[in-house]
Amino acid sequence: MISKGDFISELKQGDSLKGVFIVSERRLLKTRDGRQYARLQLVDKTGDMTAMIWDDVKQQLIDIDAGSVVGVRGSVESYENKLQMRIDKIVRLNEKEVDMTNLVPSTSRDIQAMKTELDTIISSIKDRFLSTLVKNILERQEMKEGFLKAPAAKSIHHNYVGGLLEHTIQLARSVLALFPVYSSMGMNQDLILAGAILHDVGKVNEYSYDKFIDITPVGRLVGHVYLSTRIVDEEIVKIDGFPEELKIQIIHLILSHHGQLEFGSPKLPMTKEAIFLHMVDDLDAKLTGFASIIEATPEEELFSAFSHVYNRYLYTKMYPEEG
Repeated sequence: MISKGDFISELKQGDSLKGVFIVSERRLLKTRDGRQYARLQLVDKTGDMTAMIWDDVKQQLIDIDAGSVVGVRGSVESYENKLQMRIDKIVRLNEKEVDMTNLVPSTSRDIQAMKTELDTIISSIKDRFLSTLVKNILERQEMKEGFLKAPAAKSIHHNYVGGLLEHTIQLARSVLALFPVYSSMGMNQDLILAGAILHDVGKVNEYSYDKFIDITPVGRLVGHVYLSTRIVDEEIVKIDGFPEELKIQIIHLILSHHGQLEFGSPKLPMTKEAIFLHMVDDLDAKLTGFASIIEATPEEELFSAFSHVYNRYLYTKMYPEEG
């Protein structure tokens, strides 16, 4: 078995590197004076990094494409305040000689345990139409495996195998924990729970996640909000007697869960259930994103590198609880 070598999260400016990675993107480019170079995106389970090849470009990349497992030797440098690799040598490796668990990011939680928890939550939905809707969708052939393995994003939060299931569980837990606090305001808990479980089901088709996470053509052109809405709409048609009012409200939850038009939400939340779902969805995404950045920052650093996603530095120190 070939040794993994350096992990991306461990690399620092000025380091010499020798490691095994997956190529998630490969582009041949030319400088203004016509000199050919290559820009790659390399990934392992700890993250991703841009890598540049300046010498013997065609020869080095002769059998390397997106999805190739490669061995790399080079160095780490900074460009526009971001780390990138400068590759001196790159070779394609046989996947059978590499421990792929070091390369493909995956949830740290037990997927089957999360699936069991989700089944328990679904069984708590009392509304027979919503219960049937959720069960029928998750029993679809493409959902049985896809929903358990799909990521919730390509970057930022839950961007790993099992991320969608983990994110869904977190939302469902949040709904069950917070609903009693606001129950006097008159909301339908079953509706919010169903929305929490179904709001991102289109991500099964939005992302590919065999060796690395990427956005599919339908994901780029259409997106998961539409895909999720279509899946729900198609399934509702098959359920005899499904109330029209309930259909409008569950679809509204999905169409508005991003909360703001500029964040890709076709509609703003217009019901109490919709704003509730948006807020817990946003909380889980942002808190998970913050945690991943802080955890990837060396312990001796008080602040993370500047996050262009959140437009701020993140403070890394936690004040400990007594006891």
